[in-house]
Amino acid sequence: MLIEPRGTGEAGLPALVEWLRNEAARVDHLLHTHGALLLRGFDIDSDAAFARLSSALVPALKAYVGGDSPRRQVLERVYTSSEYPPELEVRLHNELSYGVWWPGRLLFYCDRSAALGGETHIADGREIFARLPAELRDEFERKGVRYMQHLPDTENADGMKSWQDTFATECRGAVEAHCAAAGMQCAWTERGLRTSIVRPAVLRDAQTGKPVWFNQADQWHAGLASVKHAPREDGNDEPLAHATFGDGSEIAVAQLETVREISAQSAVVYPWRKNDVLVLDNVLTMHGRKPYRGERRILVAMG
Repeated sequence: MLIEPRGTGEAGLPALVEWLRNEAARVDHLLHTHGALLLRGFDIDSDAAFARLSSALVPALKAYVGGDSPRRQVLERVYTSSEYPPELEVRLHNELSYGVWWPGRLLFYCDRSAALGGETHIADGREIFARLPAELRDEFERKGVRYMQHLPDTENADGMKSWQDTFATECRGAVEAHCAAAGMQCAWTERGLRTSIVRPAVLRDAQTGKPVWFNQADQWHAGLASVKHAPREDGNDEPLAHATFGDGSEIAVAQLETVREISAQSAVVYPWRKNDVLVLDNVLTMHGRKPYRGERRILVAMG
């Protein structure tokens, strides 16, 4: 759903913030109906302006703790989008669907679009679920997904995100408590920290009860190429991430290739424009990033 100012008097950030707060129920309805809102043509021309807008849309912004995507904090609870190598595609996924928590809303801000590519493609999880073969989607819904990873220690990171960065602490006890509270298994190794957690592959729309595809099993699966399985500098071929069904049984690569194919068919892709803000319902809408060339700076906030 595209939202633009009707005139220059409504393009300013104060007017937009006031409208969003006054029309909160309408915005909620639009976001639920469409899964994504694109705010375009407004004077959101700085990191601080994006932070103010984000707080208006999501008063309870949260810190990115427990996520393993490489990103940097630029303001309080405002981060760069995933900084994987530009030649790689970030596949469609729901933010932190593998984590101890996941945000209900995501906000992306375009400070600088890439010279070529770099789109944030999106897809409706309700549509993906409906288009998947019934046997496949039923097995995922019944079993869920087990996400396993091996987070290196800072001194062994080799360009990967360490457990210290992932959990925003250097205290092992704090990490253990964090994992225990969320039902995440964890164990320390010579290299770092192994974790394992079972999460749903399908959620239900809170308003309609309809099923929604909600996971990133294909991005984690060690049998498929993805940003999580880029070549390592130390030559170690141990996969740092893998996904199975929740009961521990393996997911067939062919099943995930079907998921990728249907997800790609359901995707919406459009070029970023400077000062665009994209608001996503993180349960209903998956997102990713296309490969790109040139400088690109997209920020994100969540809550």
